[in-house]
Amino acid sequence: NYGKLGGTADPDAVIEALFASGEQGAWYDPSDLSTMFQDSAGTTPVTADGQPVGLILDKSGRGNHASQATAAKRPLYKTSGGLHWLQFDGVDDALATASIDFTSTDKMSVFSGSNRTSSTGDSILVELSSTVLAAPGAFATYSPIGSNDMGAYLRGTDGTFLYGTPVNNGTPYVGYLGFDIAGAARADEIKIRVNGVIPTITTGGNANAGTGNFGTYPMYIGARGGDSKYFNGKIYSIIVLGRTATTQEITDTETWVNSKTGAY
Repeated sequence: NYGKLGGTADPDAVIEALFASGEQGAWYDPSDLSTMFQDSAGTTPVTADGQPVGLILDKSGRGNHASQATAAKRPLYKTSGGLHWLQFDGVDDALATASIDFTSTDKMSVFSGSNRTSSTGDSILVELSSTVLAAPGAFATYSPIGSNDMGAYLRGTDGTFLYGTPVNNGTPYVGYLGFDIAGAARADEIKIRVNGVIPTITTGGNANAGTGNFGTYPMYIGARGGDSKYFNGKIYSIIVLGRTATTQEITDTETWVNSKTGAY
């Protein structure tokens, strides 16, 4: 049923369905030019390769648009070979939302399509935080974490992280992170898939993330708190869902993200 909803062929239907019950979250799709503007006010549309992106609209229906007020810190819209992405320079490019209220949930599903350019350690793809990860109810996804792995950090009243699968420079990847602060142990709290496969996992930090729900924080794309640990490379898609995705939703969403990323 991939790409179909209500009998109508729609390549975005499986993503739209994730938010059909009013779930909190966000969906950023650089292949949809109608969602991007060169300025943060949303007055000048992105129409061509190489233009800056000061605002990308959230397609989830929740209105969690991501922007960058400083012109020099805006990623570029790029397209080639039928693919479309945001190009982050690894120096100061970042986007951020206003604060998003995730306090009703202790679970999160995060999907990404990315292709990193450099091996700079602990580079952020997407993060929910109050600019530092010490605050309760935060998460971060990395490409890479450490020297060359895809990984994630989760914090309830404590913090823990895991990573797995080396990610190579210049190679596209589809990532899935499932977070559950209520999990009994770290292996229950963070689930990771890379290109549709569960990798060998390495763990660190406390034995679990403690307790509690997620917080009301901005969401940052391409940087830690908007001003450090910058991602250097391409982001083809980010989808954040404020609940645990089902097994079928995970595989369908990975298929959709891969269609935008060309990873496998």
